Amino acid sequence: MKLSSRVGVAGAAVAMVAGLTALPASAGIPQVDVTVTGEATCNLATGHETWTLAWTVSNTTPVLEPFALNSPAGGIGTAIDITSADQSGAWTGSVDTLVGETVLPGDSVMGTDGPVPNTTGTVTLTVGYDFYNGDASGEAVGTIELDGSCEAEPTTTTTTVESTTTTAVAADAVAARPTFTG
Repeated sequence: MKLSSRVGVAGAAVAMVAGLTALPASAGIPQVDVTVTGEATCNLATGHETWTLAWTVSNTTPVLEPFALNSPAGGIGTAIDITSADQSGAWTGSVDTLVGETVLPGDSVMGTDGPVPNTTGTVTLTVGYDFYNGDASGEAVGTIELDGSCEAEPTTTTTTVESTTTTAVAADAVAARPTFTG
């Protein structure tokens, strides 16, 4: 009886493994949905006519339930590792605070850049990422439109000058006689 029980358990384990390997090819690497959004904040409160750019990278990929227990990332291939975050257009540079972040399905990470001079134009952020398990990579792009409106209100200084009238008073004329001493 022990031998038949062992064969039954071993047969069930083989059937379970065979079932997992018989999944369709499309189940191997899921489609990942990554979005990039941004917002510019004017820094006039700090006394500077500059922008701070706040970027959010969101992984809106649904968790793959059949694999959720097998992966610390919440689903095989659905978490992403951000490998680059480069800005172009009206402002350029890397958003280093995003690089190296892992974003799980349903989560977001935020990174900032600034101060950015008060300018006009579109700033584009291109985020490069790898799937958590290294199967593939991708890019996501977002934009912020800078409108040049981060300017302090002109200040007007009014100076009041009081007018003063000065009147000169002349002394009465005094008759003077020359005196000769000899």
